[in-house]
Amino acid sequence: MLSRLQDFLSRHRRKFIVTGVLVGGTIFAARYAQRRFVEFQEKQAREFFERTRRMTHFESTEKTCNQVILGMGEEMCQAVLRECSTDELLEQLRQNPKNKLELWEDMKIVAFTRLATYVYASSMLVIALRVQLNLLGGYIYRDIMTEQKQITDELKQQYLSLIRHFITESGIRDLARYIRSQVIAVIKAMPLSQQLSLNDLEQLFWSLQMAINADTRRDPNSRMSKYLLPSQNPSHSPLLQKMFNETLDLLESEDAIGVCSHNVSRGFVLACDAIAESMGETLQHLPQAEVQTQQDNLKFNQAGSSSSSSSKSHNLENNNLLNINRVLMALAKLIPIISGLTSRGFDSTSRPHNLPTQLLTFYVVAEKTKTLGANVYESFSSA
Repeated sequence: MLSRLQDFLSRHRRKFIVTGVLVGGTIFAARYAQRRFVEFQEKQAREFFERTRRMTHFESTEKTCNQVILGMGEEMCQAVLRECSTDELLEQLRQNPKNKLELWEDMKIVAFTRLATYVYASSMLVIALRVQLNLLGGYIYRDIMTEQKQITDELKQQYLSLIRHFITESGIRDLARYIRSQVIAVIKAMPLSQQLSLNDLEQLFWSLQMAINADTRRDPNSRMSKYLLPSQNPSHSPLLQKMFNETLDLLESEDAIGVCSHNVSRGFVLACDAIAESMGETLQHLPQAEVQTQQDNLKFNQAGSSSSSSSKSHNLENNNLLNINRVLMALAKLIPIISGLTSRGFDSTSRPHNLPTQLLTFYVVAEKTKTLGANVYESFSSA
């Protein structure tokens, strides 16, 4: 019996070895696959937890960023109002002086300067704070993950106070004075009696924007760091110096320049919309004789197509309405409208929002600006 068993095992030894190897290999492979699958699940869970944690921290950073932007936006608007004040000019005009024409010329320059300064300064402030707070948020998140404490409260305060150069030191002043020089170059020669349509005004703003962007040394788009931050870091902290240099690089990057340029163009569109709305309100209070004059001007301008002109003028006369895009208004009448739109600073409680409030609010929620901030946070939170 025993010899038969030995015989059987001897004859089929190779089969047993192969079968054992296959069974053992299968068990080993199954256990290995199971272990790898568990490791993969654990890795996926860790990555999901980290993404969730990072997303929660990023959302918190964004919320703080929006609050800081709106808070500092109020200070920025007040700085613009101080630099581009019309109070003294208005007071002199109320006294009906002999140099009234000269004062109106000054009002023209200040009104356009203040509007353009609001458009550029609001965009620059939003971009700078979006970059700063997301860069800082990225550093703080890395501290949390590595359980270090590189970013102290004092360093936070020193880093965020760099933007004070723009508002309380020479930033706004230099920006407003540069824009004023370009406003004078573009607008000074225009007589107060010149009739302008909304399309003319859009072209005027476009020319002004091109003139402001033309100087590569002082262009607020490509050289925004020149206005936003001091020329050198006032602290001797190596980490703060590193963050300062990184902020300069980000503000001078193609992404930041592109976002600022896009924001500024959209800002002038918002300004034209606000002016059109104010023009509409002004036209509602015009005397009937002046409304008729505007209608006659429209008929004359549309005389090229008699049937179309007849239909349009018939509608105008029946409804006593004017197409705001075709209305002509003297530059002297546009100056009070433009000045009035920018005569008050940021006020989130006003309804409807004034132009400075509209600009800041629009830039805060603009998709390109938010994407820039998200990219900065992603880069520095995972570095």
